[in-house]
Amino acid sequence: MLSRRAAPGLIGALALLLAACTAGGSPPAASRPAAPPTAASTAAPADAPAAPAPAAPPALLQVKMAAVPNSLSHSGRYVAMERGYFRDEGIDFEEVPFDTSAKMLPALAAGQVDMAVGGMSAGLFNAIAQGIPVRIVMDSTSAPPGDSAGGLLARKDLVDSGQLRDVRDLRGMRVGITSKGQSTEWLLATALSQVGLSLADVEVNELAYPDMVIGLANRNTDVAVLIEPFGAQAVSQGSAVRFKDWGDVLPNDHMAMVMYSAAFAQEQTDAGRRYAKAYVRGIRDYVAARNQGRDREAIIAILMKYSGLRNREIFDQMTWIPLDPDGRVNPATVAAAQDWFADQGYVRTKVDMAQVLDNQFVDYAVAQLGPYRQ
Repeated sequence: MLSRRAAPGLIGALALLLAACTAGGSPPAASRPAAPPTAASTAAPADAPAAPAPAAPPALLQVKMAAVPNSLSHSGRYVAMERGYFRDEGIDFEEVPFDTSAKMLPALAAGQVDMAVGGMSAGLFNAIAQGIPVRIVMDSTSAPPGDSAGGLLARKDLVDSGQLRDVRDLRGMRVGITSKGQSTEWLLATALSQVGLSLADVEVNELAYPDMVIGLANRNTDVAVLIEPFGAQAVSQGSAVRFKDWGDVLPNDHMAMVMYSAAFAQEQTDAGRRYAKAYVRGIRDYVAARNQGRDREAIIAILMKYSGLRNREIFDQMTWIPLDPDGRVNPATVAAAQDWFADQGYVRTKVDMAQVLDNQFVDYAVAQLGPYRQ
């Protein structure tokens, strides 16, 4: 493809050629071949200005991201990383690992990391209420109704034996969540409340996602609230089955979201916007593969490389996590989460959603890329 810098010269050459073709006189005989160009005829005039040097690529800005390693909640980011979209925008990463998203918030609030990917938690709303302007900026995993990516997974032997047939049967069982005051507890409590039970009716254990998979396998955990790929790993190992889908318990919830620290959002706003643009490009490639099968094998190869999910067959067996193709977060879901945390006493002072959600970054990305079209 010709660069824009070459365009003026090309236009001039085309103009001369057009003039020659439309000028009076006889056209050249068809049998007379054109003389090949000589070195002298193709050489640039001695006084021609030198072509400008190509623009240097933008300097890469290193950003620190808090994340649970190997989670498919990062699918959009993995695609953007592998395809160079972040480098196109001058962004590079240092990933800081955490075993649960609840533990990321103090580091994010203190500005020790620039951004984090995690679920909603009481700590997020409390931090904002205390004047620490952590912001939810983009989707990282959605939960539309009828979608089986993530949720309650149960020991296979309990289901096969008929001991566990319905949520009512959870009474007295050991259930794994990541931590109290976090979205996994909200999901469990909501599922129990739908059948007249409460958290007091089960034995709640706080575990990291990998430990839940192990617990299901060794039968120390009966049911666990899992996201992908941990749910798919438990199922592929034959120790668990999908019991209650996240989107059927909390329709249109966000199991994970991208959050910016105050320092990053306010002092490096341009970098935050460039990150969003690259990230949404990655999301859209992922969504096209998930929903239409476009470039599916290439996307699977990227997810296998970064997620730690090495079994190719699992990608055909599991439901890929849903993502909003414009990266947008559902404000009603965020408000409902804050209400539940407040009802449990985890949040004492509720904050306005305008203090929680910051849409300027995703708005910029969509303005640059255009609305998503299938």
